[in-house]
Amino acid sequence: MKFDITKQPTFDEVQEKLSQKFPQYDLKMRGKQFLIVKKSATCGVNILIRKNKIMVNGNFPSMGAQLLFTFTLVMLGILIPLIIYFLTFHKKFKAMENEVGEFLKSEFGGF
Repeated sequence: MKFDITKQPTFDEVQEKLSQKFPQYDLKMRGKQFLIVKKSATCGVNILIRKNKIMVNGNFPSMGAQLLFTFTLVMLGILIPLIIYFLTFHKKFKAMENEVGEFLKSEFGGF
């Protein structure tokens, strides 16, 4: 989910708002550009703030899970891991992406 914003918030502001709204989720920074919101070991979202946009993408919350998925794509081919991904993970990622994205859009969205 990508949406426009009127003024660019800092990651600290976003992290504070999210921790107040969703105390059950773990929040951490990955580098200087990504805020990771973790629901479980296999479900999370990445938040990226740009000059006039916020991008919220459902993804695996840890690098280990991302590397494992990439490794299975290479070892088993593309089709089988993608079928498994869409049957098991995609709905969870989209639900969490919409939940967190709609909250951020109501807090920081503009236009």
